[in-house]
Amino acid sequence: MERDADVDGDVTYADALAEGTSAAESIPDVLDAVMAIVRPVVECNRKQIDNGRTYLREIVFGDPEEPHHRNALALTVQTEKAITDVLRRDERICAGDAATLAHIVSAIMFVSMAATINIANPVDDIVEEISNQVRVLLPA
Repeated sequence: MERDADVDGDVTYADALAEGTSAAESIPDVLDAVMAIVRPVVECNRKQIDNGRTYLREIVFGDPEEPHHRNALALTVQTEKAITDVLRRDERICAGDAATLAHIVSAIMFVSMAATINIANPVDDIVEEISNQVRVLLPA
């Protein structure tokens, strides 16, 4: 049975998230660990830029009752949970703040990947943009 593009996108995103989450486990620096989660997601999204941007638009604006959209939203929640877990390693960040910061990181990631101004930018540039913004959010 052949899967459609939305399902393939969900599976690829899930694989990227698993890869990043696994890598983050062994990275002691909180920013570096967060970016270890973010980078494979960005790489996944940039494999087919137009499809990736469409996928992001559907996550934000699509019908949450539609099964593929529901799967994509679940992956977003899993991404935020993985980032929250990393942020909670920093004793200066309380649990509630960690979840809020993870939600902000997710928003930064989505906007950076979807922004028209970044269409031609390579993965490294987008990851750097995200990292620069996340760095400002984290305690010094």
